[in-house]
Amino acid sequence: MSLRPGETPGRAIAIFPFLKTSQSIRLGSLTFQSTDDTAGLSDEDAAHVREVAEMLFLQDDLRLKSASYALLPAVDLDKPDLTMQELERVQAIVAYCYSSPHPTFGDPFFHFEHASLVTFSPEPVTTFLVRPDYHVEADPGFLLTPDKWHRVPGYHGRYNFRHAFWVVKGSRLYPPVPNIGLNISQDFAHDLVSSFSQPHHQLLPQLLAQPSTIIGERVLTALTWHNRANALGSDEASSVLNLAVAFEALLALPKDAKTDRFVDAISLLLGRVPRLNLWAEQFYAARSDVAHEGRAERLRFMPFKPANPADSPLYQELLTYGRQIFRLCVGTLLFGAFVADRIGLQDKLVTNQERFQSICKTLDDDKRTLEDRFAEIGELVASIGEYRFVTENGLRIDTMVGAAQRAAKNLLLWEPSIDPVAKQVIENVATAPKSSDLYDALTAVYSLKDLKIDPHPDPRSPLDVARQLADIVWHYTFMHYYWLKEQREKPGEIK
Repeated sequence: MSLRPGETPGRAIAIFPFLKTSQSIRLGSLTFQSTDDTAGLSDEDAAHVREVAEMLFLQDDLRLKSASYALLPAVDLDKPDLTMQELERVQAIVAYCYSSPHPTFGDPFFHFEHASLVTFSPEPVTTFLVRPDYHVEADPGFLLTPDKWHRVPGYHGRYNFRHAFWVVKGSRLYPPVPNIGLNISQDFAHDLVSSFSQPHHQLLPQLLAQPSTIIGERVLTALTWHNRANALGSDEASSVLNLAVAFEALLALPKDAKTDRFVDAISLLLGRVPRLNLWAEQFYAARSDVAHEGRAERLRFMPFKPANPADSPLYQELLTYGRQIFRLCVGTLLFGAFVADRIGLQDKLVTNQERFQSICKTLDDDKRTLEDRFAEIGELVASIGEYRFVTENGLRIDTMVGAAQRAAKNLLLWEPSIDPVAKQVIENVATAPKSSDLYDALTAVYSLKDLKIDPHPDPRSPLDVARQLADIVWHYTFMHYYWLKEQREKPGEIK
């Protein structure tokens, strides 16, 4: 960056130069609209949008009339940034939707380059990067007036998140390939809404939800490799290799025995479709040839296996089928994950003992803020409450009591000015003396459970979370507590 101390960049702009739109559309937390539409923007932001829109060219002197843009917060393009990570996810989904293969011939509607994404950060840029003077002929009418640090107002940019560039008003930005071509009917908002209405694409927008899931991240990684397989700069062999990596990421294939597992995974997701296993075997054989030998002899589908492979008729390209099969697998996998999430399958497979252990670990994590700690354990406490009547013989009283005591200690740090009566009860839990039977700690937990104070307006507040936890611990331990009490009250019993 060329910023000096005290200087800050303006709000950044992300643009799909080759995708026009007739209306706005929201993707994740970002709203994309036409560069013709700057209504509601500040004068400064509107000027930046118009300025960068005038830099977008198709070829020669043919400037693009409009593009689709989203206004971003200020970003540092040289550092990891959550906004830029979300943009990468958006581009992966947009490129994936626009590369839908022709139902008959299998060619992608658009190649990856059509979904190129350019990010501009308004900030001073050095003239040495904007107007290098070695071995070039400059337009004498293009004049810059630099400041004492040799800087001029401009933009630091990233093309497809990889290629850095620096531009100023009047600069020209061209496509990443010599001839990209445009489509008359293409309409960004309309096309995406239409795509998301397709059965195998309906769940794609959920990949932009936060926090992301393990399966969601896996699918997004697979989409990224799939999009590389559709790049104009890739030949057929490298496209096969990139698409194979996309399948491997999507299906989480092991490092060994990939061919057999690939065939099985495809068949499991899509059913025992006749000849599907033949395609899978041939596709993966081509992938292995490219990976290990740099080329593949057969990149077209053999519908059956003759005694002599040379006598087999050849049909469409393996890549053509691969694009369509990949989409079916993505749709099936996302639907399965969606249904599993709806019934809370992942949660059902976790024991309450594990949840109590997670609470202890979270509350001991000094790297997290107190707010984050209670927010995370709030979900765990709710899950423990939901499954507290499920039979479980692995529960440990010391773990449960330890979770309640840690919650009390964190609560005192969170709300030091709490009501004196309530504070004393919480302190009793946090500082209960250790003993082999945990009797004193259980007595304190009982007091916290029955604490009589006005409820917090937010049921997820740290105080209510701690009380809910105490209530659950008491549910599990009250019989043990009264047994201990009985033992202690017996004549001659050592207290």
